[in-house]
Amino acid sequence: MHKGVEKSASMWDDKHSNEFSRRERQVIEIVMKHGRVSAREIEEKLPDAPTYSAVRSILRLLVERGMLIKTQADGRDWFSLPVSPKKARVNALQSFVSRFFENSAGEAALALLGQKNVKLSKEEAEKLIQLIEEARES
Repeated sequence: MHKGVEKSASMWDDKHSNEFSRRERQVIEIVMKHGRVSAREIEEKLPDAPTYSAVRSILRLLVERGMLIKTQADGRDWFSLPVSPKKARVNALQSFVSRFFENSAGEAALALLGQKNVKLSKEEAEKLIQLIEEARES
């Protein structure tokens, strides 16, 4: 297990959420969305991007803190999360629900699905119905 995996898995917990600057959060979100990215790709995707050197500095700090993993391939440095993007998204969502919906998944779902123009595929709707039924039983 990589040294930053445990901390990274809980990076969006309330107790860790204030440990990141706005730029660090933006970088982590880019990596989370794209999986494996280079510093140049991160620079291109950052809003109002700082200099390439500043991006490299942010990446170096995140790697040192165990929040990102750096690998080398094809003559480039590549950055990725030490946990799967799915696990990182689940942790972020759990923290969000805890913070903004008093830990009520039902209230969060109602807020999301209660918006106008929300469209679900047949498969998504069936999966939600299945999950709701399972939650009722437990």
